[in-house]
Amino acid sequence: MASSPKMSRTGFHARSVSLPSRPHPTVPEYDEILCRLNLMLLPESQQALAKECHGELVDKVLNGSLQLLDLCGTAKESLLMTKECTQELRSSLRRKGCDAKEAATYLACRKAVKKSIQKALRNLKDLETSNKGQDSFVMVSMLRDVEQVTLSVLKSLLSFISGPKDQSLVSKLMHSRSAKLETMNEFEQIDAAMQSVEKHKAAGINCIQADVADLELNIEDLESGVECLYRHLIKVRVTLLNIISN
Repeated sequence: MASSPKMSRTGFHARSVSLPSRPHPTVPEYDEILCRLNLMLLPESQQALAKECHGELVDKVLNGSLQLLDLCGTAKESLLMTKECTQELRSSLRRKGCDAKEAATYLACRKAVKKSIQKALRNLKDLETSNKGQDSFVMVSMLRDVEQVTLSVLKSLLSFISGPKDQSLVSKLMHSRSAKLETMNEFEQIDAAMQSVEKHKAAGINCIQADVADLELNIEDLESGVECLYRHLIKVRVTLLNIISN
């Protein structure tokens, strides 16, 4: 099973789970985002922003911060929904095992999560387009750079949670275990197992209880990191609003 994108010890507390280590591209960027966001909160940075933010730049900066908050909110909601249905699945596995009905319930929840994520990602075009331009103001340029890195991290995380849109996961589950571990993350593996159960193919279902428990723990790690990022983004937005109102 591919390891989850534990973005940083700052906001994500690594757990001792028996998961293969495969570096995720968002890992180094997470610390970078928090450092840059903290830099934007310094009095000197706020004074410089106050001099630079005017006219259309105000709208661009505020719109960018709002869209990032919305995207971060989608990540929080997606993780919460997946955790809740994972907890229900683990409870069912512990009590009576898992049949097609429980599998269908889990997959329906995951389908709703994926639909929400896909909608959020489709709505990113405006922010991505606005970030392509160059700003002559130093602090505004730094802020836009932070937006771009944050956007990249959140997109990567949401894609990780969602998994592939069109590819059948059942076929991947039927591969050898070594091949499966190389190609599937923990979200995909449980999705694949539930697809298999729903189709009345119980192969391997007796050994997924530990995997479900690991997924729940990893979701909690991701939740703590996303919450930390969300709080930082709110602080920056409040700072921007205060600068503009003054």
